[in-house]
Amino acid sequence: MRWARPRLGTRDDMLTAVRASAYCTLAALLLTGTPSAAQTPPAPPAAATFNVFVRSMPVGFERIELVRSADGWTIRSRGDLGHPVNLQNQLFEIEYDEQWHPRSLNIQGIRGDTPFSLRTTFDATGATSALEQAGQQADLTEPTPANVVVLPEYFFAAYEALAARLSGAAVGDEFPVFVPPRGASLARLDAVSTQRIETPSAIIDARVHHLSFEQAGPPVAAEIWTDAAQRLIRVSIPLAELDVAREDIVSVGARIRRISHAGDEDARVESEGFSLAATITTPVDRPRPEAGWPAVLLVSSSASTDRDGTVSGVPILGQVANALADAGYLTLRYDRRGSGQSGGRSESATLETHASDAGALVRYLDRRDDVDEDRITVLGHGDGGWIAMVVARRERRADNLVLVGTPAGTGSELIMEQQRAALDQLAAPETERAGNVRLQQQIQNAVLEGGTWDGVPEAMRTQADTPWFRSFLEFDSADTLRRTRQPLLILRGSLDQQVGPHHSGQLELVARARRREATVETVTLDGLDHLLIEAASDDQSTYAGLSRGSLSRSFTSTLTTWLERTQ
Repeated sequence: MRWARPRLGTRDDMLTAVRASAYCTLAALLLTGTPSAAQTPPAPPAAATFNVFVRSMPVGFERIELVRSADGWTIRSRGDLGHPVNLQNQLFEIEYDEQWHPRSLNIQGIRGDTPFSLRTTFDATGATSALEQAGQQADLTEPTPANVVVLPEYFFAAYEALAARLSGAAVGDEFPVFVPPRGASLARLDAVSTQRIETPSAIIDARVHHLSFEQAGPPVAAEIWTDAAQRLIRVSIPLAELDVAREDIVSVGARIRRISHAGDEDARVESEGFSLAATITTPVDRPRPEAGWPAVLLVSSSASTDRDGTVSGVPILGQVANALADAGYLTLRYDRRGSGQSGGRSESATLETHASDAGALVRYLDRRDDVDEDRITVLGHGDGGWIAMVVARRERRADNLVLVGTPAGTGSELIMEQQRAALDQLAAPETERAGNVRLQQQIQNAVLEGGTWDGVPEAMRTQADTPWFRSFLEFDSADTLRRTRQPLLILRGSLDQQVGPHHSGQLELVARARRREATVETVTLDGLDHLLIEAASDDQSTYAGLSRGSLSRSFTSTLTTWLERTQ
């Protein structure tokens, strides 16, 4: 975990202080939004609340309103974003004329503990900004075209203007963007697709605009989703694992059908006083084996709570399910408790309770007449592999175990390792690195050993002082894995930067030392990243363009070959 303390001094320092926290610098680069040919949307619906997620964890909300006036449009919002953004939006208001040319911008808020305000006016010569923070003032003038779309960082209401402009855009169009007070940039519309969202009260057919934004390095990809009224419903930036979604499409009971198969069927499976929503995918155009289909339960990582295992825009488990069904396997994937269409409460869930849910699904598969009860495999992706390990330890009905990109060690060790990797990637100064590492260690000590929370920002404590985070920190993969008995396949991509090669090596050592003489096989798949997609290099920035990536055939081939051998 990390947060940035605002710095004061020169004008450049002041401008930097208003930008994203260092931990989310990637996200800041992405919010270099984009516009398109102006179109007038229909009369807007009532104001809407948007939930903001970083790494699939809720960090706050923004209440957005679009108002039609006699000669243009006004977008307003208020909101509150916790760690790692740490921003109170006390007032956001931007005015556009009828052609969606900006007139004025007014922002008042608190970043960290420091109040600030930003006022920008637009005319034929460009944008003039006045920034005030902690009693200091700075002025800046930037040339901008008249049709620029204004996208201040972390004020997502601004994307309502972008949603309106995109309705008239054609693939290949390039558009000017202004991120005050930083300056102007360009964006390109690369593709347009559709997604169907099922909510308890409606079905929304969304248009997904795939965009790439210019920056100092490689372009950064983002998705802007709009509804039939040309209103904003979602902003997704895979590189930063940032997702901003209208409340109705992420409410309990809502589901985005990212991927489908002719053999799909929806099911509800009873767990501990509630039911889990699942998709069962059965092979089609194949004769069913006399003993039933071999079955695979797919467990997503904590980076994704939906049944398709979506991470950075890629429905990993949805693609795995389809590939396995085509190879003759029945698969089951599910929404975690308290998310999607599943019941239960997520705020009280722990790693162990999630494993109990997965165990109920293994027993459900074992009871099905069309499943071979002697060929049930549990496959976990990322830290979903930890849940799969617990299920394998507990359930005699689980016959095989597959860990894909799964970390070794304890949760405490993993969090510290990932934080240090993020600090390395951001080239943080040594003093800043040391401060953030100390803060993270203090948080983990407070969660595990009852240490002090003094000096820990309240937003960070709120996120960390939970049953889930405690259970994650306490989990010891070695202790769990050594008590499993199933044949084990450990898979990782050679370009996986989230879970390094030492993790699969440690898992293999533990597995080979098990008392039971179960087989262990470790395979590194050349050219694949953590999302099981073929990547051009080991540069993490390649994640920017993966929102429409496809599962590598080498992964499917390796997995099915091993499953056939272990029958």
